[in-house]
Amino acid sequence: MMAALLAGTAVALLLPVWILAGLSQSLALIPAVLAAAGGVALALVGWGRLRLVRRETDEASAVAAWRAGRGAGGELFRDGDEALKSAARASQAYLKYLVPAAAAAAALLLGVAVWQFWRRWNLLPAPPEVLNPVQNGLLSLALAAGAVLAGSYFNGASRASGCRWLRPAATWLLLAGALTGLAGAAIFLLNPEWKLAAFRPDLRAACIGLGTLALFAAELLVNVIIDWYRPRTPGEEERPMPESRLLTLVTEPGGVARNVAVALDYQFGFKVSDAWLYRFLERTVIPFAAVAAALFWLMTCVMVVRPEQNALVLRWGRVITPTPLGPGLHVKLPWPVDTVGLFAVERVQELPIGYVPGSSTDVKDAPPGEGEEMGDPTGRVMLWSKAHNKEEFNFIVATAPIVAADAAGVKAASEVGERRLPVNVQFLAASIPLYYKVKNLYAFQYANHNGAMLLQDLANREVTLYLANVDFNRILADGRAAGGEALRRNIQAAADRFGLGVEVVFIGLQGIHPPVKVGKAFDAVAGAMEEKHEFSLKAEAGAVSAVAQSEAMAAVMQAAATGYRQQRVQVAQAEAGRFESQLLAYRAAPELYMLNSYLDILLGEGRGVRKYIVTGAASREVTVLNLEKKLRPDLLDLDLDKK
Repeated sequence: MMAALLAGTAVALLLPVWILAGLSQSLALIPAVLAAAGGVALALVGWGRLRLVRRETDEASAVAAWRAGRGAGGELFRDGDEALKSAARASQAYLKYLVPAAAAAAALLLGVAVWQFWRRWNLLPAPPEVLNPVQNGLLSLALAAGAVLAGSYFNGASRASGCRWLRPAATWLLLAGALTGLAGAAIFLLNPEWKLAAFRPDLRAACIGLGTLALFAAELLVNVIIDWYRPRTPGEEERPMPESRLLTLVTEPGGVARNVAVALDYQFGFKVSDAWLYRFLERTVIPFAAVAAALFWLMTCVMVVRPEQNALVLRWGRVITPTPLGPGLHVKLPWPVDTVGLFAVERVQELPIGYVPGSSTDVKDAPPGEGEEMGDPTGRVMLWSKAHNKEEFNFIVATAPIVAADAAGVKAASEVGERRLPVNVQFLAASIPLYYKVKNLYAFQYANHNGAMLLQDLANREVTLYLANVDFNRILADGRAAGGEALRRNIQAAADRFGLGVEVVFIGLQGIHPPVKVGKAFDAVAGAMEEKHEFSLKAEAGAVSAVAQSEAMAAVMQAAATGYRQQRVQVAQAEAGRFESQLLAYRAAPELYMLNSYLDILLGEGRGVRKYIVTGAASREVTVLNLEKKLRPDLLDLDLDKK
């Protein structure tokens, strides 16, 4: 009867918590729902076990009465009577097979549910907004109070004889009440008047609840394994296998040391608590643990600020003073009264503008068909036709206005009466890193909500405005250095207007390029323009070379004509003067002049010509002249005396 009432109580808690979780959209109530579901499952297991115990007791009473009626002769059929005890066999099978299987299945299902919720919550960009936090928080606290009262009642009832199997479900009912109370407190803290939504108490409470459930699910699975190999002693008290030792330490009435002793006695099968070592540890460990915990808590009064950091001390979530603490050793009130926010203010920090940084695993994780466009995601190698970041955003960039053109070429806009074509715009992908330092920590971290995101939004706005007013080709060619400096000034001015308390150190425009999808086409256009420029330079070089060669040839021909004219004039004058001189010599001695001229001809013109001397005297000798020229001289013709 008590087991059925416990199961009904667990269901009565599960349904309203489940409905409240859906109506309020609170994540913190999800662990409470899972804990209540675990309590229902354990209550059903305990209810089944107690029913079998009752049947076994009734069956044993009936067998004893039957034996008493048959007398001493019944001892011969004692073995046959054992076959009639079906309830005892069912109870043993229930303990040996069904309870471990149900506990293992519950532990695995709870672990899978915790993992799925944890993974799903990590993918959320922001936790959902909790509806009516004040009303839903108070209602959750009321449900938690009811669950704690019911769990305490059934936990106390489990100490009665034969009711030990109520304790697993009762402890889980107390756990569900505690998680419901934690969720109610977190929901209540979301009161808009308190302005604590930035601390996300609902999500933090949900994560604490999931971690707690993961711990108890692991313990339940370990209990199944330990119970399978645990030695049994005759006459020992039956302890439910699904009972949580950790929850028992907290929820069972009595000291923690006694609970530990009972757990050890149960696990090892003998009185471990009677050993001298255990008694020594019982007297010393708990005080030592308490002192250690107190010292550890007092250590939170000391904080160390590293050389590159500054710190702000918060008391109950509020900044004590806007002046940060510098590097060194400082003292504060213990946690949770005072908490510390440490920030690296001396370190130059980077913000990505226009892109999402990537890693080497992005190429492997790229969807089919996009892996070919993915280049080096680390940004070390940049190609316009390959993406070098995980994601890049396009900005609108203007181009120079196109004016009318005629056969004479492109004219200026003023020369054609302002007859311009529509202004062209192009897309420009940007990978612009922004480097900044924090110079006013309070203004950056607390005076503005999420200062880094605000600085990134301001930088995106200034980059968009700047690129919309520059020429596409000019910014790609030679306007990056000047553009980076102009953007740095604009972003610094915008940050100062909002009181961000940062110093913009550098912003680089080296990562701007056409979008990746048109990178190859842009490369082809750029290549065609370079080829056009190359052909133009070659044509200019040919024109310069042809003009120079023509001028040189004209100068050569002119010089040759001048030389030929001078030669003809001077030669004619020289021949005329020589003729006059020859005439004077001839008139002075005609025969001598003739002989001299003849000899000059022989000496000059006849050099190298074979000559024959014929005497004029009468003689009987016949002279034969061989006027044929020898093609090859004979040996006798050689002049051996000539050196």
